[in-house]
Amino acid sequence: MENIFQQFLKKNEKIIGTIASALAIIMFISLIEILLSNIRGDSNIFIQPIATAFNGFFWSLYAYGRKDWFLLVPNILACVLGTITGVSVFF
Repeated sequence: MENIFQQFLKKNEKIIGTIASALAIIMFISLIEILLSNIRGDSNIFIQPIATAFNGFFWSLYAYGRKDWFLLVPNILACVLGTITGVSVFF
């Protein structure tokens, strides 16, 4: 038996998923600031972007297996931006 909160979540799943995906994309796009700092030589941050890349990679695998586009799209972005930002420290 589902409680009222579970019913609300199920009824609004697409809205909640869209908001969560949009916020995740905004969070992962914030890596661009670190990327630019790394390119300018102002920063040597690489642990956080690499951790983001690994996290995005494994969440992407999980999302692909479940065919969950709300999880897949932002986490592919996290994997790509995290990798690029992390590698930028070394160039």
